[in-house]
Order: sequence, then structure tokens, then C-alpha cells
Amino acid sequence: MPGAERPLSVTKPAAAAKGPQAGEPPATNDGGCCAGCPIAAGCALASDAYVTCPITGSTPPPAPPAGAPAPDDADAPYEDTGTSWSDVASRGVETAVAAAFGFGWLDPLIAIVQRTDGRDAQGNPVDWARLQPRRNGLSILFVSFVPLGEHTAAAWAAEALTEAADAYLHYGLGAVFLPLGACLVVLPVVVGREMKGVFGALCRAATGLVVLTARIARRFLTSRLGWIVTRPALWAGGIGVLLLSWRFIVSRLTGA
Repeated sequence: MPGAERPLSVTKPAAAAKGPQAGEPPATNDGGCCAGCPIAAGCALASDAYVTCPITGSTPPPAPPAGAPAPDDADAPYEDTGTSWSDVASRGVETAVAAAFGFGWLDPLIAIVQRTDGRDAQGNPVDWARLQPRRNGLSILFVSFVPLGEHTAAAWAAEALTEAADAYLHYGLGAVFLPLGACLVVLPVVVGREMKGVFGALCRAATGLVVLTARIARRFLTSRLGWIVTRPALWAGGIGVLLLSWRFIVSRLTGA
């Protein structure tokens, strides 16, 4: 009706969104630890199954410092997402080697291990992919059972360690300094780089070739395909030490 007073509408202020307080863990049934993480959008390990952050060990992790670039910031540093050609080539080589050398049982074994409901000390599910079971399994099989001449790679490593120990026992510190002194034969080549003429040109060409080869080898060993060389070499050294330990134990027990 005209002239009737309208009731005043009272608008209640909107309730502020309540997020996880500092030091207070979020509800584990709603995204786990990552639900309250301020950097979950840019974290490659984000998962709703984590109870405690596997990186910082806190629940949730602290906020990034002021001025840190956002995950979708165009000025943020480039981050390899694992889809580059080197990663594709590495996984292709890994699959091909597993198919040729894994004898078909390695992949089912890895699948069984990865499906175990393992938990670490913090209650988070164990990420078996971090252990790279296929690469390590293939490397162990290669260095332990594939013969390279008279011995396997692990046995060659054990023989090399045995010879190094015998040389040290017979020659003392000379076994260490003699190989280092042999490296001084390259000193004339390094000094000859500063000379003029044909000898200087040959020295510069030789040192340049060595430096180029070393750079190519370093770039390959540090690339995604470098595990083809570095991983078997590491396992050969480790298993070689185990072989030496086993020989020592057997010799002590049998009196040989």
C-alpha cells in the first residue's frame, strides 16, 4: 500500500572463508595434506593421499615467500615436465631394454611391488616410482649375469678393487702417486699450446679435441639417457664390493 513502511532488509556480512590455520593439519579425507597447501597447483608431487608433505615434512607446508613467481607466471623459470624428446627417448630405450633383457618377469614383479599398500614413517604411501625399479633391476641383471669377456661387470669391478688393494699393500702411497705422476705427461702438450708454429697448432688441436670429447661425454652422462652408462657402472661398483666382502667371509670361514 502507498505510504506503508517497508521493512528494512539487513544484509549479513559474508562469512570469511575459513582455511587451515598455521600448524593445523587439514582434514585428511578432503584432499589430505595437499588440500591446504598454498603451492599445490605447481607441485609435481601433489596427491590427495598424502597425510604429511613428503617435501617439507609439515602439515601443511608453509606459504611461499613474498615475491615468488606463481606456477602459471610467464616469467617463472622453465621447468621440464618430463615430455621432452630426451625423456621420451629415455623411456623408449628403457622399455626396449626391458623387453629384450627383462625376460618378461620384470614388469609383473614391478606391478606387484607397486600395488603393495606400503606406508613410510610419516604415514604417506610409498612412491615406488622414485626408486626406478625397472632401471635399477635391469642394471643389476646386466652387471651380475651378462659376461663381458671372462667376467661380468661386477666381477671386473671386484678384480679392479682387488688389484688396487694389492698395489697399495705392495707399493704404499706410491700406488696412489705413480698414476698421478703419469698424468704429468700431458703437461708439455698444455704448455705447447702457447708456442707458435706447427707444434703449437698440434697441441692446441689435441687439447681442443680432448675438451670437446669431455664436454660431449659429460652432456650425455648428465642427460636423461645417461642412466644407460651411469646406473650399471654404479651397480657394478656396489656389487663388486659385495663380492669382495663375500670372498673375504668365505676365506675366513674356510681357512683358505
